[in-house]
Amino acid sequence: MKRINFWFKRKIIIQWLLASALLLSVLVVWLVFFSERNYLDQKIFSLIEPHRSEIRTRLMLAVSFLGNHKFLIPANLLLITIFLFSKNKWEAVQVAAVSLSSLLFMSLLKNSFRRSRPDNPLVDGITNFSFPSGHAFMSAAFYGLLIWWAATYIKNGWQRRLVILFLMMLIIIISFSRIYLRVHYASDVVVGLCIGFVCLSLSLAILQRLQKKKKLKKRRWLIFINKL
Repeated sequence: MKRINFWFKRKIIIQWLLASALLLSVLVVWLVFFSERNYLDQKIFSLIEPHRSEIRTRLMLAVSFLGNHKFLIPANLLLITIFLFSKNKWEAVQVAAVSLSSLLFMSLLKNSFRRSRPDNPLVDGITNFSFPSGHAFMSAAFYGLLIWWAATYIKNGWQRRLVILFLMMLIIIISFSRIYLRVHYASDVVVGLCIGFVCLSLSLAILQRLQKKKKLKKRRWLIFINKL
């Protein structure tokens, strides 16, 4: 009974978070692209500027790499390989589905809004569009999936909370690094986090529904076989 209540409460929380993430994303899009209000983005840059240093910049570059495709693509492929070899095919499907759907949707949004990057970035060679932040988007999807697994499979309460807290902090720090490095506006990052979470949640919901249908079909088939 406690287990059922736990899953029910978690479902309600996720639904509220999804609704909040979508509403916040719509609000930011309206402010940035329709009202053309960029005051908060510039204000956040000005607040960060006095705190920049060579050491902090190096740290932000290192942290930012954990949300880069050069890290996330091998990480996703490694997870898929491990799950396939350990015969956990469903987890491998989850990794593939979440990563591919997130990448496609993020690319679609970037090419739809076509927002230019901030001036004077601390990272050279970035030529694609700014909105939403790909690092924030993909980090929310990848590390968010790890959070989902931690909440589902880690039985020990304090260990589960510790892992979830670490992963959440990692997502936040990676996202902040993109603002610090002036390669994204704060609004890019906020929407990247929100839509990354939405994309992850929808992918998992669809996969879970497909898994339930598969199990139900298999159960019906076994009942039919036993009746013969």
